[in-house]
Amino acid sequence: KTGSNDMIARGGAGETAACMGDGTQLLFDATLYPHRSLKPHQFRRLFWFLIAVCLLAGLRFIMVGAWPVVIFLGVDLLAIWLAFHFSYRSARLYETLQLSEKDLILTRVHPGGRVESWRFDPYWVKLDLKTIDEDRNQLSLASHGETLVFGTFLTPTDRRKLRAALMPELARLKG
Repeated sequence: KTGSNDMIARGGAGETAACMGDGTQLLFDATLYPHRSLKPHQFRRLFWFLIAVCLLAGLRFIMVGAWPVVIFLGVDLLAIWLAFHFSYRSARLYETLQLSEKDLILTRVHPGGRVESWRFDPYWVKLDLKTIDEDRNQLSLASHGETLVFGTFLTPTDRRKLRAALMPELARLKG
């Protein structure tokens, strides 16, 4: 598990590996999650604080006769709530990466529940970490002329850690 709680990885040399549905032993198993710096319970605390501040400010505006400002404070609260609601909804996206001797399977589960899955032959697949600039990179799998970018929601450091964890396993399979 990385420091930013974006990735849970299991498998690798010296660890007990899990099995796939067909009984094939997994050599590498990682679940990738988007990072959210503010947890839902922390957001609730923040939102109650904002409500209290807006109520106090609203009372002050009402006392000085500027009551229409209270409407805008309510609109601001609604906008903040909607922004966090959509942010937490998009955080339900996750990807799994499972490597066995026969397959490398990448599965992406979207927030709405739609599932996409790609299967690669571990002997032919190429794991690439493309550096875009000093603070950005892109992780991809390529095989037979097709390239699939994944882990776009991870931090650049987490992408490097994932590549460092998966590369030895792929190299071992390629012999």
